[in-house]
Amino acid sequence: MSKVKYRVREYNPTTQNQGSHSYYAEVVINNEIDNSELAKKIAARTGFKSYECQAVIAAIADIVFEETLESNRISLSDENGTKFVSIYPRVQGSVSDLDIERETTAQHAEDPLVQIRTRAEEADLTPSRLTWNLASTVGIKFSKEFSLKKQAQKVKVTSADVTVSDDEGGSGTNQGGNGTLVDDPDGD
Repeated sequence: MSKVKYRVREYNPTTQNQGSHSYYAEVVINNEIDNSELAKKIAARTGFKSYECQAVIAAIADIVFEETLESNRISLSDENGTKFVSIYPRVQGSVSDLDIERETTAQHAEDPLVQIRTRAEEADLTPSRLTWNLASTVGIKFSKEFSLKKQAQKVKVTSADVTVSDDEGGSGTNQGGNGTLVDDPDGD
């Protein structure tokens, strides 16, 4: 079982609405695996050299970037063809009647020949109103598999240390960094 860490955060609203105070879970990330580390792990499972794996990873990143610029969805799959993750372009943008009324009113103030419009049209949703980014989704099978194989550990963060409780049979370990992970048998 893997050890996935989380901490509990408190939400204290500024208003005193009854029932709005709550606690929520937040994942704790231990580390970021870079291309070099990923290449070493791939090389350990295959007959490839680490530098060859790193070159392939870099090529995949370049190709994904190029293909998404062509409006393609890139799906990475396991050896059985089951999709693990998909990366694709995403766009957000809108134009409302109120936007058009404000804009045409401002334009009318500068040039009385400009007609004030109160209704947006399709042509008003121009590229300048769009925000683009890349998005990704994780395959349902892999997400469910992760959920089944994970072992959650509660982490308590203080200014001096980080404490882990043994919520699902795991044990705490010293991870260094922002503090020390130690067993918290009380779970608080």
